[in-house]
Amino acid sequence: MVELNNRHRSIVRNIIDGSITISSISEFESILKIFPNNPALQSVYADLLIKNNLIDAAAKAYRKAATLYIDAGMMLSAVLVKILEWRIFKPSLQQARPFYSILRKAAFDETPLHIFLNSLSYSEMAAVTIRMARVRLPEGKMIKKTGDVDNSLYFIAAGTVKDTTYKPQSNEQETSKDSTIYLSENEFFGDIFPFEEENVSQSDTETITSVELGKITKPRLIEVCKKYPNVEQALIKMFDDSSKSLRKTSSREDRILGRQPLCIQMSLEIYRKGTDNYPLVLYGCSRDISVGGVGIVLNAEYQDITSIDEILKISRIDVYFPGDAFSIKVPGTAMWSRKISFEGEKSLAVGIQFKEMTPKLRGMLLIFVDMLSNNS
Repeated sequence: MVELNNRHRSIVRNIIDGSITISSISEFESILKIFPNNPALQSVYADLLIKNNLIDAAAKAYRKAATLYIDAGMMLSAVLVKILEWRIFKPSLQQARPFYSILRKAAFDETPLHIFLNSLSYSEMAAVTIRMARVRLPEGKMIKKTGDVDNSLYFIAAGTVKDTTYKPQSNEQETSKDSTIYLSENEFFGDIFPFEEENVSQSDTETITSVELGKITKPRLIEVCKKYPNVEQALIKMFDDSSKSLRKTSSREDRILGRQPLCIQMSLEIYRKGTDNYPLVLYGCSRDISVGGVGIVLNAEYQDITSIDEILKISRIDVYFPGDAFSIKVPGTAMWSRKISFEGEKSLAVGIQFKEMTPKLRGMLLIFVDMLSNNS
C-alpha cells in the first residue's frame, strides 16, 4: 500500500511540474478522484480546461484550487490562481473583498512576504496582487544573469531557485563564486531599489526544480507605490526582514545543511518497546538538516495515525539517509511533531534531535548532504 501511494504521489508530482502531460480531461478527473484535495493538481486541471475552452469549468476549478491553497497555508499560490479565475470573470469590488478578508484571517507562517502582504490595506493588497503574473519554469532554466537589467520582483509560490553571486578577480576577465543561496516557497528575489535607477543584476538566478512564480515588473510596482506610498515602505521592510533572516544562516555548515535546495528522501526506523527486531518504518523527506538534527515531513498517508505522536515520544529512532554512493543511519530522539501542509497536502512534520555522533559519523553526514547539494 505504501509503495502504491508513493507511486501515485510520484505521478502527481510529475504532472504538477510538467514532466507528465495529460491531455484527456476524463483521465485527469480520474486522478483528481484519488487526490481531490491537492490544490496544485486542481490548478493544472484548470489550465487544461482553459486549453479546451471550457471557461466556466476552469473558473470553478481555479476557485477550488484557491480555497485548497488557503487551507494548506499557501497564501501566494492562492493569490495567483485567484487572479487567473478573475481574469476569466472580472469581479466587482464587493465580490473580490471577501477573498482578501479570508487571506487576512487565515493562519499563514510569519515570513517576510506574508508580513508584507498582511501589512497592506485591502486596496493596497489588491493593487499589488492584481498586477502579478503567474510564471511557470522548468528545472534548469536561467531566470536572470549577472549584468542583466533587473526589472522585476519575483515571489516564489512553489519550487526552488539558486542565486549565485560572483566577485571579480585581479584579472578583470575572471570571476570566482562568492556565495550561493537557495530560495524556495514564500521567498523572493529581484533588485528593484532604488526605483529611480536602472538596476543591474549582481547574481545568476536559475531554477533547480520546476518553479511557480508571481512576477511583478518594476514599472507596475512604481505605478502602485505612487498611488499608495505605504506599499513602498512595506516593500523596503520586507527586503530588510529577509536580509536579516538570511544572515542567520551564514556559517558554512548552515549554508550546506540549513537551506537545502531539494527535499531529500529519507525514512525513520522506529523501534517500539518490546519490538526491537521489527521497526515501524515511516517515509518522508527534508529540507531542514543540521549536524544536530533533522526536521522531516512524513508522507501524507501517516497523518491519520492517531497514536503516532505517542509512539514517536517513547521509541528509539534511527534516521536513514539513502544514497547512491553510500547510506547513513543516525540514531535520534523525537523532540516535537506538528501537522503542516506540504505540496498541497496535510502532513506531519517531526523534529528529530540526533544523539551524540562519533567524529567519523558526523563527518560522513556533512559529506553526504554536501554531495547532495552539489549534485542538485
